[in-house]
Amino acid sequence: MRTIADVYPSKWLNAADLQGKAVRVQIAVATLEDIRQQDGTNQPKVVLSFEGKSKRLILNKTQALDLSRILGTDVFQDWGDKTVVLSPAKTRNGYDTVAIQTVPSEDNPFA
Repeated sequence: MRTIADVYPSKWLNAADLQGKAVRVQIAVATLEDIRQQDGTNQPKVVLSFEGKSKRLILNKTQALDLSRILGTDVFQDWGDKTVVLSPAKTRNGYDTVAIQTVPSEDNPFA
């Protein structure tokens, strides 16, 4: 059966795209783009592109702050070539979202 997502595919990554699993990705580039909001206005957002992936991720404030903490810099132009783990999560109000986590190291698999 075909779905609405099959007919109208999104270019943006969302939690459903992760199919319930954590995925290790390499950031290709982080850019600032004007993203149209539901009220019709444009707002600048940091957008991540990933190596070998077609979908991009628009970061919300929480994701951007988490990523800056994980990578040790809030200069988003320096995030290219860094590897992170994306996983499906829920916001406090129950909405699906994408959580960004550090890649576990061999000496600390719980990092």
